[in-house]
Amino acid sequence: MPRETDVWNGRVSSLRFDSGQGANTWDSLDQGSFATYSIWKAAFLFAVPNSIEPEYAAPLMCGGATVFNVLQSFNARPTDRVGIIGIGGLGHLAIQFAAKMGTHVTVFSSTDSKKEEAMRLGATEFVATKNVEKLDVSSKIDHLIVTTSFQPDWKQYLPIMAPGGTIYPLTVSDGDLSIPYMGLLANELSVQGSLVAARQVHRDMLDFAGQHGIKPIIEKFPLSVEGATECMKKLEDGGMRYRGVLVVDHEKN
Repeated sequence: MPRETDVWNGRVSSLRFDSGQGANTWDSLDQGSFATYSIWKAAFLFAVPNSIEPEYAAPLMCGGATVFNVLQSFNARPTDRVGIIGIGGLGHLAIQFAAKMGTHVTVFSSTDSKKEEAMRLGATEFVATKNVEKLDVSSKIDHLIVTTSFQPDWKQYLPIMAPGGTIYPLTVSDGDLSIPYMGLLANELSVQGSLVAARQVHRDMLDFAGQHGIKPIIEKFPLSVEGATECMKKLEDGGMRYRGVLVVDHEKN
């Protein structure tokens, strides 16, 4: 049971646990969240390439690792065609990684409003999906990465999947994943779950991003109560493009 809790200035909190028999006491279990600094064992950290500024490295550690893991761990090849649904926090990074890996990148979004941005990020082609019964793509998709906050209309997407293709639903949702049975069966499609990258894949992601100049699109806010409040409000309102980063003012800290 916890015996002692230390919290100061919103920086680092430490818990001391005791088994009740004087053994198995952990004196340094850091639980820091919003912090100006923290001290950790180097073995548990990732070395960020010098070419990536800290404010850009932060979103890569989650969103970047999530999409890179799909492409790296499930063998997306330069000759493959990768489809990406959504151009948000995950999608705008998935476009960049897939493009730099040499794949043909088809981006799907509800309207044309983000077409120019998608092409700038590295998309090969762009398809608007709203009020469209049949999606028109230049070639069928080998890997379909779903990054939207909701499930797509699977009846639109299953016909454009290549035989033996794979769907990666990265959407975090409490609901059920519901896909038409026959479309999945007839084309021998797979649905592959994927978590944030394992440690070596994570290292590979950082090296790859540093080498190819892959950076998230961010909005910066001061690391303060006011800055965090403003950041979270913009996120809740759906106005963030595409990752909010709290930045320390080193002159004050």
